[in-house]
Amino acid sequence: MDNPLPVLIETDVEATMADGAILRSTVYRPAIDGAKYPVLLSRTPYGRDLGANSAYLNPATIAAGGYVVILQDCRGRFGSDGQFVPSVHEEQDGAQSVAWAAQLACSDGRVGMFGRSYFSETQWRAAQAGPRALTSLALGVSAGSNANNGALYRGGAFELGSRFGWGHASASMNSMVREHAGNRHGLQRELATWRELDAAFTDGSVFDTLPLDSLAPRMNSFMNTHILPSAGQGPDNEFCRLWDSAAAQPVELPTLHIGGWFDIFAPNTLDQYYRQLAASNGRPWLRPRLILGPWSHTNLSGTFPETSFGLGASANAVAGHGDLSAIHRAWFDATLKQEPEALEKIPEVLIFFMGENRWRGFEQLPQPAKVQELFLGADGSLRSSPGRGGSLCFDYDPQDPVPTAGGATMIPGAIPAGPARQNHIEERGDVLVFTSAPLEQELTVFGEISAQLFASSSAVDTDFVVRLCKVAADGTSTGIADGIVRGSWREACEGDGKFRPDIDPSPLEPGSVYRFSISLWATAYTFAAGERIRVQVTSSCHPRWDRNLNTGRLAYDSAESVVAHQQIFTGERFPSRVTLGIL
Repeated sequence: MDNPLPVLIETDVEATMADGAILRSTVYRPAIDGAKYPVLLSRTPYGRDLGANSAYLNPATIAAGGYVVILQDCRGRFGSDGQFVPSVHEEQDGAQSVAWAAQLACSDGRVGMFGRSYFSETQWRAAQAGPRALTSLALGVSAGSNANNGALYRGGAFELGSRFGWGHASASMNSMVREHAGNRHGLQRELATWRELDAAFTDGSVFDTLPLDSLAPRMNSFMNTHILPSAGQGPDNEFCRLWDSAAAQPVELPTLHIGGWFDIFAPNTLDQYYRQLAASNGRPWLRPRLILGPWSHTNLSGTFPETSFGLGASANAVAGHGDLSAIHRAWFDATLKQEPEALEKIPEVLIFFMGENRWRGFEQLPQPAKVQELFLGADGSLRSSPGRGGSLCFDYDPQDPVPTAGGATMIPGAIPAGPARQNHIEERGDVLVFTSAPLEQELTVFGEISAQLFASSSAVDTDFVVRLCKVAADGTSTGIADGIVRGSWREACEGDGKFRPDIDPSPLEPGSVYRFSISLWATAYTFAAGERIRVQVTSSCHPRWDRNLNTGRLAYDSAESVVAHQQIFTGERFPSRVTLGIL
C-alpha cells in the first residue's frame, strides 16, 4: 500500500436508533484529526470483533488506505441493545445506521457496506430503505433470496443440516448468555445442556433423533423459537417470504457479488447478480460485478479434505489481483472515491473453472453455448440418446439413510462441505449409478444443471436425490453438484426443478409413474479427456436434508417410517436424464 495512514481504533462507539436502542460498533479510522473519509459499514450478528477476516476485508489496512471502517453488532447481539429477531429489524436499523455513519465527524458523507452471509442481508435490507448516503454494496455469499430453493428448503425438503447448524453454532450461544445475564446458576445449567447438545452436533447424532421435535428440551430458547419449528413447516411459509423480501427488488446502487460454487447460498449470488444486471439497463456505473470461486460458505481456501483446486483458488490470491481485501479496496476506490482506474485491470466477472483449475474473466456472466442431455440407461450407462426402455429398483429405508458426503452444505462437526469422494456412497444398495464412457476430449459444464426423473414409489410420499460426479481415470468418484425433490411437492418444482409458490403439495399414488424435476443448481467444471461423467440416483442425503419417512408425515413430529420400493424408468417412453449447460 502506498503511504498507509496511521489508524486509530475506537471501541463501543454508540449509535442510537429511533426507538432508543443503542447499537455499538468498533471503528477503524485514519488517525488524522479533522480529516474526512468515506465510510465502510458492516453489520453482524456474530460479534463485531470476531468477524474481522483479514483475507476477506482487513479493517486496519483498509482504514489505512483512507476509509472509516465500522463493524457494528446487530440489535440484540453482543454489544448492542434490544432483542435479536432474525431479519426483522435490519431494514430500519440498517438505514438509520447508514445515516448515523454519514454524519460522523470523520465521515465525508459517503457510505458503502460490505460483509458476507447475514452481513449481506443487512446490506440488502438497508438499501431497500433507500438511505441517501448509501453509495455502494459489496455482498459476499449472500443470504436474502431463494428461501425455497436451498436457503431454507430445497425441492420441498427442509435444509436440516445447515439450518440446525447455523442456529446452534452461530446464534444460540450469545442469545443464551444474554437471556440469563444476572442469573449465574441458570446460565450454568443452560451451558451444561448446550455442551451436551454440542457433543451431539459434533458426532452427528443430533440429526438421528426422531421425531425432531423431541429435541426441544435439549435446545435453548433461540433454537426453540427460531430454528426447530421450521422443521415442521413446509416451504413458502411466512419466514420464507420475509427471507426473500431482502433482495426481492433490485437497488439503484453499484454492487459487487462474491460467491462460491459450494456455498449454501450459491443461487442467491447468481440471482442477485442477474437482477442487478437487468436493472442497470445500459447505465454502466450501475453494472454489477461478480466473483465466483470454488468455495463453500465458510471455506474460501479452495482446498477441501479430499480435493484441492490449488493455491490459485484461494481468496488470498484471486486471479492475480490480490486477496479479497485488496479487491474490496479497489471496488470502493472506484465506487466511493470516484477512482475508476482502480478496477481497470480486474474483469467485471471472474469465474473459477474447476477441473482446469483456473480463473477466467468476462465482461458479463456468459450463457452456455449449448445444452447437452445425458440419458440414464437401464444397464447403468449414461448416454446421448434414451436407448431401450427398462427400469432399475432400490429400496429406501429412512432408518438407514444415505449419509451426506460433501456438497453445498454448512453442517458443524464431521461433515465438511465441498467436493467429496463418493465411492463409499456408490457401494450402497440404495444408490443407483449411471456412468458415461470415457470422454474423448475435454468438456466444460457451465451453468444450470437439472434432471428429469421418471419414477414410481410404493410410498405416498418419498424423496429423490440426483448427484453429478466426476470419475477420474483411477475410478475415484467426486461429487460436483446435487439436488432433491420431495414427491409431494413435485408439481411446485415441475420443469427446471426450482420451487414455485402457490402450488399445494399432493400425495403420490403408490406404483404410479411420475416425472420428477430436480435442480442441481449451477457449476463451472471442466472434465478432462479420459474422465467419465457419473450420475447418482437415491432417496436421501442425511443430515443435509430431513429424511422423508415415506408415510406422508414429517420427521419433525413423527418417528414412524416405512421402507419405500423405488423404481426408476428409462428409455424413449420414460427418458430419465440430466441436462447440462456446455460452454
